[in-house]
Amino acid sequence: MASSQAGDDRSGSGSSSNNNSPEATIRRTAHVQALLERLLQGSPIYGLILPTIRLESASHDGLVVTSLTLTPTHVNSKGGLHGAVSATIIDFTTGLAIAATDLRETTGASVDMHISYLSTARVGDRVRVETRAERVGGSLAFVTVRIVKVDDDAAEGREVVVTMGQHTKYVRGTAPPQLPPPTPMMGN
Repeated sequence: MASSQAGDDRSGSGSSSNNNSPEATIRRTAHVQALLERLLQGSPIYGLILPTIRLESASHDGLVVTSLTLTPTHVNSKGGLHGAVSATIIDFTTGLAIAATDLRETTGASVDMHISYLSTARVGDRVRVETRAERVGGSLAFVTVRIVKVDDDAAEGREVVVTMGQHTKYVRGTAPPQLPPPTPMMGN
């Protein structure tokens, strides 16, 4: 039995059969936005570092796109995106991607994080954060992140990958409650 085991299906068994319907997309986006706001309010570090992060989209397959315009809070002494800020962005957005898969309320604890710094971004640059829950299982979730500097003024919409990350989270006990199957109606 491959991905039919409980907790192995990225879409979650509590979701509707049409995860891509307009209604499901609206519900998913609202859920992820509410989680984003709750995390910003509930965590002093997120509130300090990421108060202006914006949700762009959230899809049923665990892809969440956020954006952020960098401020002096986000850069190191040389004026480039600080590595600790990149790690904070990765930690924050991976939970959103996990929640997008099955609308869970909590998204687990960090187990492992790998970050590669490929380029830099500076104050005033807009970055797009592409976060994908690659697999959400019963115990662990594996998520990848790309932080991309977007040049909105360039004719071809030039983009530079600034940071790539992989984040593993322990998610046992965070899945939404599963609804029991409908009971068949008995005839008279």
